[in-house]
Amino acid sequence: MNLSRKTLIYSSIISLIIMTLLVGYFILMVPSLYVAYMQDRNYASIVSLQKGYMKTGSYDNLEVKNPSGTLTVEIPLTGDYFYAVNQFFKLTVHIDNEELLKILDKLRYYARNTDEIKDIQEEDISFDKFKELLTLDKFIPADYPLQFDFNFHEYKEAYQLISSKFHKESSELLIYESNITDGSNFYTSYIALGLTDASIDITLLPVMTPRIDEIKPVILQSLPMLIAVSLLLILISSQLFSRLIINPIIRLSNHARRMKYSEELYLKPIPVTGNDEISSLAESLNELYLKIQKSYQELEEKNQYLAEENKRQEVFLRASSHQLKTPIAAALLLVEGMINEIGKYKDTKAYLPQVKGQLQSMKKIVEDILYLNHCSPAIQTDPLSLDDLIIECISYYQVQLDEKAIQISTTGQSKSLYTDPELLKKILDNLLSNAISFTPKAGKITILYESNRLCIINSNAAIDEELLPHVFEPFVSSITKSRAHGLGLYVVSYYAKLLKFHVKLSNIKEGVMAELYF
Repeated sequence: MNLSRKTLIYSSIISLIIMTLLVGYFILMVPSLYVAYMQDRNYASIVSLQKGYMKTGSYDNLEVKNPSGTLTVEIPLTGDYFYAVNQFFKLTVHIDNEELLKILDKLRYYARNTDEIKDIQEEDISFDKFKELLTLDKFIPADYPLQFDFNFHEYKEAYQLISSKFHKESSELLIYESNITDGSNFYTSYIALGLTDASIDITLLPVMTPRIDEIKPVILQSLPMLIAVSLLLILISSQLFSRLIINPIIRLSNHARRMKYSEELYLKPIPVTGNDEISSLAESLNELYLKIQKSYQELEEKNQYLAEENKRQEVFLRASSHQLKTPIAAALLLVEGMINEIGKYKDTKAYLPQVKGQLQSMKKIVEDILYLNHCSPAIQTDPLSLDDLIIECISYYQVQLDEKAIQISTTGQSKSLYTDPELLKKILDNLLSNAISFTPKAGKITILYESNRLCIINSNAAIDEELLPHVFEPFVSSITKSRAHGLGLYVVSYYAKLLKFHVKLSNIKEGVMAELYF
């Protein structure tokens, strides 16, 4: 099963779980939350209405929850009248009865002296007295064309009180809340009692309380559409999300596959965007490729080094098997002739120096071969003076210089180097040896010091042009009738590479110039 299908299955399972929780939340929690929200909103409405009226004394610019059922009774602290106000009218009621005015004054007194309300007696304010004083029969004239006969039904259980409580918003504002039901519907009545400096304000706000059973059918009817739309959105978003995850992984896989079958090691780095785990994986792969590429390059360098080492071993074998054969054979021939006193070889004093020369040639070959075995791990770097090393090498050839009357001059400022003294000494020794060997009698050798270069110029000499590109190869020499074996410049080139130097040999107008770059 591929990753895309797995992601789709997992997303579907998660979607079902989410939908189950969502349906349960809508059925079990939303109705009760809605009822609680509406109760809080109704309470906030009566508080806002009462505070607004107490501040302005008017319904103007006030939000009323139930305009037709809301009524505020404003009782001034003085006078024989009171007001009945709502959004539609303001009724002024004048009281012409002394007994009613006395009861009204008591209400005003207790409103201003709330600490004495606990001592109020039932006979102080009798509601039966209110009924008696306000009976219609007493105020309708006998000749009034309409007759009223009220018969009240004794149906006390029409409304049932569920709960009631007082809310104290401040010392000047009290809210009485009453929750009742008629068996089918639920009602909440709020009576706000407020006291200002000029009046007593009483506001009545009746509202119908929403029921949970009324909200559930609406929710259940909307659930199929809600579930269908939610599932569709979840599945679409899951598919898009899975693509966002899978596509970068596919790119990483394709990049790794190209890396696997590529003939060239180098590949462009994987583009990295974002800061998630996939981008972290891409960065890790890029780092891995860089390390592999670096290791490959190091391996190539190591192979090249080993190839050079193999070539050096070949030089060693060829020098051992071939180059040494000629001086050894010549020396043996000379010694045998002198021992047997054959012909001209009887003059041993004349031919012993030749034997010595052959032995010196063999010594030179052996020394060069031994120096070739000085490999890079044995390099020891130390600070040294280039001028002191040149002077030391020149001292070895003082006899040859005197015999050929060669002059050596130096120009420029010598410098200090931090390198292997023995390897650099061998390079300079070979370069000076070649310069002295190829400089004619009474010639001149110039040594030039520069910041990053050393030049040795021997005058009145030249290298064959066809031979010049191959002078650093082993066993290449322009001298065929002498003891030259062609290892000197190869040694110079080999040790220059070990020291990370560069050596160059060229013909110039004055002669031959050997350049050593640091």
